[in-house]
Amino acid sequence: MAQPRDDLHASIFRYVWHFTRRQQLWLFAVLAVSLPLYYLTLDLPKRIVNGPIQGEWAPGEIQTLFQTWITLPDFLGGSSVQLFDGVELDRFGVLLALSLTFLFFVVVNGLFKFYISTYKGRLGERLLRRLRYQLVDRVLRFPTGRFKQVRGPEIASMIKDETEPVGGFGGSAFADPALLLSQAGTALIFIILQNVWLGTVAAAVVGVQLLLIPRMRRRLVRLARARQITARILSGRIGEVVESIPSIRTNDTSNYERAELGDRLGKILKIRYDFFQWKFFVNFLNNLLAQMTPFIFYLAGGYFVITGRLDIGQLVAVIAAYKDLPSPLKELIAWDQYRVDVQSKYAQIREQFTMPDLVDPNVQKVSFERPPQLGQDIAVTGLKVTDDSGNELLQPTSVRLKRGEAVALVGPVAGGAEYFADALVRLAETSGGRIAFDGQSLDALPESVLGRRLAYSASGLYFAQGTIRDALLYGLKHVPLRHETREGREEEKRLLEARLAGNLDLDIRDDWVDYEAAGISGPEELSRRLAEVLDIADMRIEVARLGLRSRVPEPMQEEVAGRILDARNRFRERLQEGGDEDYFESFDPARYSAYATVLENLVFGIARPDFEDDGQPLPARPEMRALLTETGLDETLLAMGRQIAETLIDIFGDLSPDNPLLDNLDLMSPDEVDMYRAALRRSTMDGAVSEKDRRAFQRLAFGYVEPRHRLGLLSDDIREHVLSARARFLKDAEAEVLGSVGAAVSVHRPDAINPAATVQDNILFGRVVTRYAEAAGRINTVLVETLRETGLSELVFEIGLDFDIGSGAKRLSAGQQQKLALARALLKRADLLVLNRPLSALDGHSQRAIIERTLSARQTLDIPDQTVVWVLSHGEQSALFDRTLEFVEGRMREPANDAEPKLAQSA
Repeated sequence: MAQPRDDLHASIFRYVWHFTRRQQLWLFAVLAVSLPLYYLTLDLPKRIVNGPIQGEWAPGEIQTLFQTWITLPDFLGGSSVQLFDGVELDRFGVLLALSLTFLFFVVVNGLFKFYISTYKGRLGERLLRRLRYQLVDRVLRFPTGRFKQVRGPEIASMIKDETEPVGGFGGSAFADPALLLSQAGTALIFIILQNVWLGTVAAAVVGVQLLLIPRMRRRLVRLARARQITARILSGRIGEVVESIPSIRTNDTSNYERAELGDRLGKILKIRYDFFQWKFFVNFLNNLLAQMTPFIFYLAGGYFVITGRLDIGQLVAVIAAYKDLPSPLKELIAWDQYRVDVQSKYAQIREQFTMPDLVDPNVQKVSFERPPQLGQDIAVTGLKVTDDSGNELLQPTSVRLKRGEAVALVGPVAGGAEYFADALVRLAETSGGRIAFDGQSLDALPESVLGRRLAYSASGLYFAQGTIRDALLYGLKHVPLRHETREGREEEKRLLEARLAGNLDLDIRDDWVDYEAAGISGPEELSRRLAEVLDIADMRIEVARLGLRSRVPEPMQEEVAGRILDARNRFRERLQEGGDEDYFESFDPARYSAYATVLENLVFGIARPDFEDDGQPLPARPEMRALLTETGLDETLLAMGRQIAETLIDIFGDLSPDNPLLDNLDLMSPDEVDMYRAALRRSTMDGAVSEKDRRAFQRLAFGYVEPRHRLGLLSDDIREHVLSARARFLKDAEAEVLGSVGAAVSVHRPDAINPAATVQDNILFGRVVTRYAEAAGRINTVLVETLRETGLSELVFEIGLDFDIGSGAKRLSAGQQQKLALARALLKRADLLVLNRPLSALDGHSQRAIIERTLSARQTLDIPDQTVVWVLSHGEQSALFDRTLEFVEGRMREPANDAEPKLAQSA
C-alpha cells in the first residue's frame, strides 16, 4: 500500500493548488455557469418595471413571452428555427410571469451560492485534515534527537490550533477572488449597459426571519461545542503519541497510530462539515427570506401601480432603496488580509516541521508480510554515540552477540550501557560504527522488521490512556490482520474521505493484534497468554486484585450475575466450614451493620460514583433532606455531628495541621478544624444552627463507624432510628418517589448483584470484623479459595485486564508500570529482547526473581533462540547470565573468568 505524499510547499497557494487543483477547477466551472443566471437576476427587475409596470399597454393587448429560436448558419440555409412558441399573456399575466421568473432565478442563485460555500468549506476541511495528518506523519518520522528539543504540548498546539486558519483558506484561496472578481465584472458590465440598480439593502428582515433564524442557529452552538471537545481530545492524543515515540519505534506501531489518528480526524471532519453545512444552509435561508421582499414589491406593488393605487415613482424608489449590487472590492480587501495572515501561520508551521533528517517514509511503510527471524549473531562494530554537544556517551565499541545468548550489561548510570542498549533498537542516534542483523545494517531495516523481531523495555516508558489489556497488546498492533466486512454508504464515504485527504485508509476498528507473534492461534487463547507473561513479570496477582476492586462492566453484569451469587453463597459456606463466621458481618436489610457508615446503613447501598446532580452530595439533596425531617433523623444526626465535632476538636484542635496524629482523622480534615470550631461557637452563641452548619455537622455523623472511631456515640436508640428510616427509604425507592436520590443510590439486594459495588464487595456482601487482628487475612484466604473453587479467578483476571490505567499509567505505581512494560515486551516473543534497567523501582530480591523467570521464559514461551540484552541495576545479578559486559565512562570491557577484565578494543 502506497504511503501518502507529504509535500509542504513554501507557498500556501502552491500547497493548496497542488492538492486541490481538480476541485478548484470544478469551482471555476460552477462559477462560470452561475454568472449568466446572476446577470439575469440583475436584468429582470428592469424588464418588470419597464414592461408591465410602466410600459404602454393598449386595452386587451396580449404579448408573447419566452419565445425561443435558433438561427442556423449560412451553409445550412441561414434560417431561424423556433424551438418554443412562447406563452401569450395579458399585462398582469406578463407581470406575474416575469416576477415568478425573477423569484426562480433568485432561488437558483441562492442554491448556487449555498453549493459553492458548502463545497469550499468541505474542500478546506479536507485540506485541513490532510495538513494535520501530514504534520502527525512528520512527528512520527522526527529523528529521535528532535524530541529532546520540543515539548509535546507545543507540537499538539501547532497541529491543532495553528493549522485552523489554513483549513478555512484552502477552499477560498482561488474560489473567493474568482467569485468576487466575476461578480464585480458582471455588475460593472450591467451598470454600464443599464445605468440602474444602485444602492444597498436597507430594509429590515421580516418577522419570520427574526423568529426562525435565531432558533436555527442554536444547533450551531451545539456543534461548535462538540467540535471544541473533539479537538481537545485530539490534542491530548497527539501529545501521547509524542511521549510514546520509543514504544512506537520499537513496536512498529507507527501505522497503527496513523490509522487511529486518521480515524479521529475523520470524526472531527464530520462534526465540522455538519457545522458549516448547517451554517451555510441558515445563511441561504436567511438570504432567501430577505429576497422575498423584492418579490412582493414587484408583484403586489406592480399590481397596485397597474390598478392606479400606487405611484410608479414610489415603487421604483422603494425597490432602488432595497436592492443594491454586491460590494466585491471591499470583500477582496478583507480576503487579502486573511491571505496574509494564513501565509504567515503556514510559514511558521512549515519551519517547525521541515528538517533534512526526517526518517524515510519507506522505513515506516505498511507491510503485511511477516519478516523472517534473525538467524545469525548480532555484530556491533565501532559503535559510537555522542550527544548534541559532541560529548562521547559511548566510545567506539565492537562486540558480537551470539544468537540465543543472555548478556548482562553492568556499570554505573550513564556509564554507557544504556546508550549501547538504546542503539541496539535504534533509539540512540549513533555518530559512528555499525550494527548488523543477519548481515543487514540496523539503519537500513524498516520498522516492520525492527518492531516485530526486536522487543524493548525501559523504566520510563510512557503508556497511553487505556486498559491494561490495551497496554499489553500495543506491541502486537502493526497492521490489521483480521478484517470485519463493513458495507454501506457511510463506510464508503469514510474510506473516500480518508483517501481524498491523503490519510492512511487502514481501519482502526479491525483486529490489529498479531496473535501468531504472541505464539497463539487466535483471540480465544489470548487471556491465557497474557496471564503467562504477567506471571513472569510478577503482576498477575496485582491485575486480579485490580479486578476484584473494580465494578462488573455493564455488558457483563447479566452474564456473570448468577456466578457471583453462587460465589457469594459458597463464601458463606466456607466461613461456616472453617469456623470463621465471627470474622465477618453480612449485610442484612433488617439489621444495622456495625462496620458500615451511618449513611450506608441508612440507604442500605452505595452512592453511584457516576451519578451527578449539580454537584450536590447525596445527603444535601432535597429528597434526602425531606426524608430526614419526616423520620426525625434530622435533629438526631445534628446532635450526633455536634458531639463528634466537639470531641475531635477537644482532642486534636490544638495540634498543628502537619502533625502526623491528624493523618488518621478521616471524619474531619486538618483544614476543617477551624471551620468546625467556628460553627460550634456560632451554634452556642445563637442557640440556632444555620442550614450550612447543619449540613456540615450531619456530614460528620453520616461518616461515623463506631468500631473504627470509638467515640461511643452510636446508641441502640440511634441504630433503631436509622433502621426505621431505612425501611422508609427502601419503600420510597421501590415506589420510585425519591427522584434524584433514588437514582443516585444502588441498593444492596441479597438475591442480586450491586452494579455500583466492586466484584469483591458483591461476593462478600458484608464487612470484615476489624476488631480481630487476624480477620482481614483470614477472610482474604477464604475469598481466594472461593474464587478458585467457583472458577471466578479467570473472570476477575479478565475484569482486571480492563482496568483503566489512566494517561501515562498514572493509576499504577512505578513498579507496576515497569512490570507492565516488561510483560508487553515478553508478549512479542522477539528474536532480540533489550531491557534497559526495566525494573529500577523494585528491590533487588524482586528484580532477581523476575530476571530468573524471564530467562526461563525462553523455553516456556517457545523462543529458545532469543537473545537477551539486559542492563542491570544490580551488578551481582550478572551471575544469572551467559556473559557480562561492563561499561564505565563510556567504555566497554568484558570481564574474564580467570583474569583481570580487559578494555575492549576500540574500532
